[in-house]
Amino acid sequence: MKDKNKNIIIVVTCIATALICIVLTFWGNWKNDGILTTDAFMAVLATFIGICATLIVGVQIVSFIELKEVRTQMKAIQEERKLLNKQQEYFSKTISNTRVIMGNALALSALTAPNEIVAFESYMSSIVVHDWRVGNGDVLLSRYQKLSEVAKSVIPTYGAELKKKACSDLSLLTVPTSIEHYNEIMALHHQLLLELSTNNSQPTE
Repeated sequence: MKDKNKNIIIVVTCIATALICIVLTFWGNWKNDGILTTDAFMAVLATFIGICATLIVGVQIVSFIELKEVRTQMKAIQEERKLLNKQQEYFSKTISNTRVIMGNALALSALTAPNEIVAFESYMSSIVVHDWRVGNGDVLLSRYQKLSEVAKSVIPTYGAELKKKACSDLSLLTVPTSIEHYNEIMALHHQLLLELSTNNSQPTE
């Protein structure tokens, strides 16, 4: 910014000097009976050419400085974007790892659950919480099979609100199509949703 102001001052000074020279030339000829000699005319013409050249050079200098500033800002923005992308990637990996750890912990807690209802909730939560984009199809299939076994005795005793919540939680699950045993997993998934919805729609006595 300082260089830009400095160049503007130089350009203005040159133009002002040229105009003063023109005025002095005409004033000198005015004193000599108002006759404009050839030398004076050439001097005025050269001064005008000098003004035009100064303006062109000055504009180019200012444009170059502005372009340089824009490039510097663009470079800073690109560096900031790279940093943000790295931070986003780091946070995504951290969240994914946390989800995997939580899912595994819930699955382990289901093995020592005091009753089938707690086991059902633990298995279901371990499936929903886990990040299956980095998960194993064998693990997910195993959890669905265990959940289906427990569900046979738990779903009939579940209240309407609990069934509705369980159905809603399972509906949030996203299973990558590239995961192993995808078809078997989705068959169990839809079967559970169907059982929860069917039992949920039955009126309680």
